[in-house]
Amino acid sequence: MPLTSFRLAIVAFPVGLALAAAVAIGGFAHAQNPAETTVPRLVMSEAMRACAGYIGEPVPEDLQIVGSEKEAYVREFSQGDLVYINRGRDANLQTGAEYQIVRNIGPVYDPADRRRKLGTLVQELGILRITEVRDTSATGEITLICTGTVNLGDALIPYERRPIPTVRPYRPLSIVGAPTGRATGQILAGQLGREQLVRNDVVYINLGADNGIKVGDYLTIYRPLASEPITRFRDDKIGQSRNDGFSSDRFGTRDNSSLASSQKGYPQVAERIPRSELPRTLVGEIVIIRTEANTSVGVITRTTREAVIGDRVELQ
Repeated sequence: MPLTSFRLAIVAFPVGLALAAAVAIGGFAHAQNPAETTVPRLVMSEAMRACAGYIGEPVPEDLQIVGSEKEAYVREFSQGDLVYINRGRDANLQTGAEYQIVRNIGPVYDPADRRRKLGTLVQELGILRITEVRDTSATGEITLICTGTVNLGDALIPYERRPIPTVRPYRPLSIVGAPTGRATGQILAGQLGREQLVRNDVVYINLGADNGIKVGDYLTIYRPLASEPITRFRDDKIGQSRNDGFSSDRFGTRDNSSLASSQKGYPQVAERIPRSELPRTLVGEIVIIRTEANTSVGVITRTTREAVIGDRVELQ
């Protein structure tokens, strides 16, 4: 072997050995690492969940905000403000405890039976943390404010952190779909009175735990197509004259006596064309974040178009 080739071989040997060792170590390290996992994503934040509101039993109003250091010139309070509460140690209030600020809005009735009361719409306004407790009163700081403001007289209830569903794997959403035969209901209202509803909007529906609904369930939003027969007249001109009754619609502004003669005695018969059952239109999906006995709260996860109050929902 020539001397030059011998020297190259000596240099190449340790380099190749090092590369082989690196590949082996890297493969060993990869084998030791657990499989990569995707962190589940929540359908909404804790702050959004705390502001969702619900329809259920009215909240008790024995624990209230009754004053503030700013009440001489401010009647509405926001995040960071200190407020006074009408109970203290006599109601077992403790420093550091969190309370939800709520307001009873009014009764809600089932659109399918206006005599059936589903509950009271309760608006969740924010979160308050107790900073000082006295015998018969306490001071609290508003740590979270929802849309709107907090007023004197708003009620307080212990804050309960509820589970938030995770986003499920993507599934294609068809524009039309067959019924599942499971529980069906309607969208009663949108949060803060919204009527045109899109993704991430909070909605209230007239299905609850009594209907088998639970947190994490997905419901389809849909609209049934019209099923009544189509009404059609044999002649568009006769149909127009029958509906409107204006002579200008029938004969125009000129002398159309020939047309009048041709229409004389022509029967104005409406044909009823029956239609078979048509597929419903899918509008979107809702995931349930809270249930009461007769109602539930959900968040819209996706839509094919705007949803509206009164749209139908069906448990998937």
